[in-house]
Amino acid sequence: MSTSGKTPATIALRDVLDGRRVEFAALLAKYRATNPHLFGSVARGTAGADSDVDVLVDMDASDGNILLRAAGLMEETRDLFGRDDIDIFPAELLKRRVSETALRETVPLNSPRMREPRPSASRPQS
Repeated sequence: MSTSGKTPATIALRDVLDGRRVEFAALLAKYRATNPHLFGSVARGTAGADSDVDVLVDMDASDGNILLRAAGLMEETRDLFGRDDIDIFPAELLKRRVSETALRETVPLNSPRMREPRPSASRPQS
């Protein structure tokens, strides 16, 4: 996998996420969250030592309260990775302007190509 152009912190954070992929997938299923993508500095490859990890997910409101499910998912994800700097954002709750910015820089988490930023501005369903 190519890591050129990425900061050491970006590579380290993505390695942490990749190392617990199966367990994280189980949490996503538990909270009925789909289509996980990194966004922010970790997705852009510019993460520094103090960067947090931002994860965008899809959550259907028909599966229950999105905000409560996102809070539970974030708490258990932080426990899983032993980090309090992982934030989960349901795409359905983001304001349009924020969502459009996040979508331009997303990197899918459930793909073996997690290390490669996706150049397109839209986020395909996985």
